[in-house]
Amino acid sequence: MPPRANIEELVDGPKNFRRADIIRTVEKKDNDSDQHPWYIVVDNKVYDIKDFVPDHPGGAVILTQIGKDSTDAFYNFHPDEAIGILANYYVGDLAPEDIITSKEGFTQELREYKEFFKKRNYFNSSKLYYTQKVIHNLIIWAISVTILAKFGDNLFGILLSAAIMGLFWQQCGWLSHDFLHHQVFDNRKYNDLMGSFLGGVCQGFGPTWWKDKHNTHHAAPNVHGQDPDINTHPILTWSEHALFDIFDPEMNANLLPRWVSRFMVKYQTLSYFPILCMARISWCIQSILFVLPNGQNGKPANACMPISLTEQLSLGIHYVWYFYIFSFISDWKLGFTFFFASQAICGLLLALVFALNHNGMKILTEKEAQEMDFFIKQVITGRNVIASNPKLQCIVDWFCGGLNYQIEHHIFPALPRHVFHKVQPIIQTLCEKYEIPYHKTTFLEGTKEVFNRLGQVSAASRKLT
Repeated sequence: MPPRANIEELVDGPKNFRRADIIRTVEKKDNDSDQHPWYIVVDNKVYDIKDFVPDHPGGAVILTQIGKDSTDAFYNFHPDEAIGILANYYVGDLAPEDIITSKEGFTQELREYKEFFKKRNYFNSSKLYYTQKVIHNLIIWAISVTILAKFGDNLFGILLSAAIMGLFWQQCGWLSHDFLHHQVFDNRKYNDLMGSFLGGVCQGFGPTWWKDKHNTHHAAPNVHGQDPDINTHPILTWSEHALFDIFDPEMNANLLPRWVSRFMVKYQTLSYFPILCMARISWCIQSILFVLPNGQNGKPANACMPISLTEQLSLGIHYVWYFYIFSFISDWKLGFTFFFASQAICGLLLALVFALNHNGMKILTEKEAQEMDFFIKQVITGRNVIASNPKLQCIVDWFCGGLNYQIEHHIFPALPRHVFHKVQPIIQTLCEKYEIPYHKTTFLEGTKEVFNRLGQVSAASRKLT
């Protein structure tokens, strides 16, 4: 029996809901979350998910869907059998006058292409491909450690080993991303175990911390106030919306003194690359804090994610092997150089690619996102990266870990990276058919776009001053 079903509903049949009433759920949740239901819509059926949120494996990301038609988001992030779990929270249907029955349009064609890709086995990963990727990554690690062991007494050996270690961590990031998106195995437990090995043991990033952050990003890309990937102000400020947190005298959302925040925004084009170098250290600290007993303080109590012992052990093992290899270094000054260089190089290599994915693209308000089609939102906020010379595309694909096909990844997050190149022309043609902006650029041009966007926000901040 649905948890919120009552006698009247059972006698009279499912209740009909107007779409406007579903949308108003968001306001009621923010004002008085304990007194009102939390509705979402999937396939024109209405579900009250309040009692399900504490048990949701994906954590707080589900909160971004309250008050929305979550049909495409639901099927993008879950296996088909998950609809059986959701059925326990069914409370009614959309009113007939609010049901969208059109079989035409961008979204419908994407749904049809997804079924076509399944028939072509595009969603079935090549285990050989991922096996060689893991082996290649471990070889990179072995090269770095071997150089450190043989040349740990001179600066050149230290810097070379640190650079290769930074590359190893970056590539582990891309691989753990694939496994934690369940692109590789049908059994999600195997994906999570590999995510703990590559993300935790190898890279030092907690898989649960990453899922909590990254899944929310997928559900609300470039949505101000929801997407954690752009919620970086005043360290880096990506939109005029965020400036209100710094310049509005009634806002007090920043931990830093207001004059420091304003200074950082005004000169963020100068601090951009140094900040990227510090990104890995910040993410490592966040991962450690997240797995501690009080690591999720500040999150809704019913949206905290359980932390497994496997994940805690994986992070511990990472720091055991990482600090052990410092025994190969002859003195503390070189040891400090290796630590800082390896962390900074990895941070730069990761963040340069991350920034190209969405930064500098259109940023949506929560109201705009509420009214926008799920797939269109994924397309217009993403940026694909191509090689200036088609012969070098394989290098771009390797360095970016397939995330250079950002638009295709956001539309089909469970699609293995080795088939992105097959679906990319189809998606671009479909976007052109429906006149939906599809943006792709080279690595250098995309970085310039990101840099220019930071400059535009800095200029706006000077006017506000």
